[in-house]
Amino acid sequence: MERETYQTSNTYYRDHWLTVEPERLEAYEEMFRWRPQMEPLLEPAALAPGQAVVDYGCGPGHLALELARRVGAGGRVHAVDINREFLERTERRASEAGVGDRLEVHRARQDRIPLPDASVDRVICKNVLEYVDDPAASLADFRRVLRPGGLAHVIDSDWGMLVVEPLGPERIAELFAAARLAYQTPLIGRALFGVFRSAGFEEVQVRVVAGADTSGRSAPVVFNMASYARASGSLPEPRIDALLDDLRAAIADGSYMMVLPQFLVTGRA
Repeated sequence: MERETYQTSNTYYRDHWLTVEPERLEAYEEMFRWRPQMEPLLEPAALAPGQAVVDYGCGPGHLALELARRVGAGGRVHAVDINREFLERTERRASEAGVGDRLEVHRARQDRIPLPDASVDRVICKNVLEYVDDPAASLADFRRVLRPGGLAHVIDSDWGMLVVEPLGPERIAELFAAARLAYQTPLIGRALFGVFRSAGFEEVQVRVVAGADTSGRSAPVVFNMASYARASGSLPEPRIDALLDDLRAAIADGSYMMVLPQFLVTGRA
């Protein structure tokens, strides 16, 4: 019954974040963990102690915690998400890390940040805009909550540029086509500059970070995509299983490589 609902729903790209099954929730815990090598992703945001920062689409809270450390005791992090379990994990994680007094969680509705106009210095949004109803409307809301001179900093993928070897482009394209219902704007990376400009941001800067993973650390991205393909029912299970078996074998024998460029776009309100 659940799979049939996903097949016919045109809002699965959003709905699958409202309710996250336990196995996928635990996979996200690993996928979203903050690692030192991710430092270049935040550099353009020019974060500093004392700032008020929104983490838009905070997930289970790993990035929000990193932001809380950077803004210091005089700063404030507003962790925003549509998923209640994500917010509970974020709040608990902040308390355990001793930064709960500088972090506040908010449940978003209609992709709107529940904060007053001109109330924050930074909006950070990592791998979220590909899922929202309307990226342009979200960027306009980022600009609304930013103080004059504040920065919006978006990090996002462009799934048309995904490379997973030795699986080859045809098999990855087939898998993504089956998983397509999970992404509202899968090519958001290349569109971000124009969306920022249309939203009225100034000094819009674009960087692209494209590291190659040869260890298998990024492979959960493909396994997650496979779960979406299964949910759609549009790709036979044996084809999905065979692709994942080949992916595991490539990791084991050292022939695996994955590249998924990240677009870093920053604009001033």
